[in-house]
Amino acid sequence: MSKTRSMADLKAAYADKTPETGTNQGFSNNYYPFWNMKVGERAIVRFLPDANDNNPRGFLEERVSHNLDINGQRRTIPCLTMYGEECPICKISQAYYKANDKINGKKYWKSKQHIGQVIVVEDPLPANEETGEKHTGQLRYITLSFQIYNIIKESFASDELESVPYDYENGYDFIIKKTEQGGYASYAVGTKFANKSRSLSEAEMQIIDEKLIDLSTLLPRHPGTEKVQAMLDAEMNGEEYVDDSKPASSTPPASRSKPTPTVAANEDTQVSTSAATDSTSEEGSSDVEAMLATIKARRAAKANA
Repeated sequence: MSKTRSMADLKAAYADKTPETGTNQGFSNNYYPFWNMKVGERAIVRFLPDANDNNPRGFLEERVSHNLDINGQRRTIPCLTMYGEECPICKISQAYYKANDKINGKKYWKSKQHIGQVIVVEDPLPANEETGEKHTGQLRYITLSFQIYNIIKESFASDELESVPYDYENGYDFIIKKTEQGGYASYAVGTKFANKSRSLSEAEMQIIDEKLIDLSTLLPRHPGTEKVQAMLDAEMNGEEYVDDSKPASSTPPASRSKPTPTVAANEDTQVSTSAATDSTSEEGSSDVEAMLATIKARRAAKANA
């Protein structure tokens, strides 16, 4: 059974950092789709510890990815930094930011989600039409948007939690409240840890004994460094990406112009991501041009091989 980290450890792990935007990806396979709640409804879950004792966050795992337009489709590509490697997509994003091209810098910048496992305590969703089952009392995996994750971070930054939230005896249930703001779903109001702690029941403890997992097993497999580079090259050149494991398409993709560095008019030049640097736009432009030249040279070498 996983050990419980100290509040000091968790406060450090959830200390405020540069916020990253994430989106729900519509996971299936035992994921709890709380976002399908109606406006005004709430779900209550209990976060469980990661079976991996080495996870500094204790109960959440970070999933980092990029979005690329591949063969006319938007695809989510795992960021190689998740595997302790240098990521070429991160590098091109940083180069654009250095050139003060925030549009393309943001386009290639990584996004983050956080994944956890919970016991569903209160479920407002309708029962499964085929089985009649609800999520209540079941262990489910959960993905958190940046908005909900920031609420959790703020809980650790404040003194509202008197004990580790996933502690079996003195932990806290977590309330997810769906509201609406500007025509879009929001979880900013009413989403929080419960005011009082609660001990888990014997039934809940049995579920933990049987089903608790290492959260890193929910992360995507390493896609391969060469594959990620090839997809980036194809996207930036407006060319078709051919996966070695799949037959090539007989229809060429519509031509697209490559993104080039631009300076947004009347816009604050300070960038909120860690990609921002104090380099001049001329240096940034040179970096982007050099990377594009490298990509072209790599493609030419392959064509002549």
